[in-house]
Amino acid sequence: MKKILYCILIVLAAVSCAKDAEYNQTLGLMSRYNKLSADGGSTQVGVFSNTHWTVEMEEPVSWASIDRFKGYKSGYLVFDYEINYGRARRVNLIFKAGGETKILSMYQSARISDSDCELDLNASSLTPSASGATEIIPFKTNLVYLLDEMYLTLTYPEGQEPETPWITLKSVELDNICIEIAPNNTGAVRTANMRLTHTDAGSYDSEVGDSVYSNTITITQNYE
Repeated sequence: MKKILYCILIVLAAVSCAKDAEYNQTLGLMSRYNKLSADGGSTQVGVFSNTHWTVEMEEPVSWASIDRFKGYKSGYLVFDYEINYGRARRVNLIFKAGGETKILSMYQSARISDSDCELDLNASSLTPSASGATEIIPFKTNLVYLLDEMYLTLTYPEGQEPETPWITLKSVELDNICIEIAPNNTGAVRTANMRLTHTDAGSYDSEVGDSVYSNTITITQNYE
């Protein structure tokens, strides 16, 4: 019996020490990541501290919000998030207390998988004038909530890489994209391969996103 009581006392002491360490630290979080479903909702984020702390979003996003920006000692905040109709996304919460900083990644899973993404440009080649041009290209996509996150990926034949891109993306609409092609004053024909691209948040524990691409359009421009 004495041996059993002794073991129980050791276990209780260990638990007590663990709790003391947990609640007396300057700043602590349950984990580095919080993986959310594609469905909207809310979740509580626990904060362990023995002092005043603050929290802010690393960058503002339209799909999520928090109910408080500071606290005192251990507690929690509520993170609200909307339905994700597109690809994986994340926002980082930055916590600070007593000179310490910790980051919590709030990662929301995708509703549309990479294999189901559509980015179709209705052209395979363009031959703009040497003086430059504005081109409107018909476009079809199911990433209708991510239009403002799309960008051009440009590649060039070896030895023809420009110091600055001569093709720029002006806008992305539901049914077309608009690009601007600069005048060609180089004295030689120039070529570029263009794709429309979207990059998501990747996997929940990754700092690198996954990219999907449209078909390639080859742009060949004569010189003046």
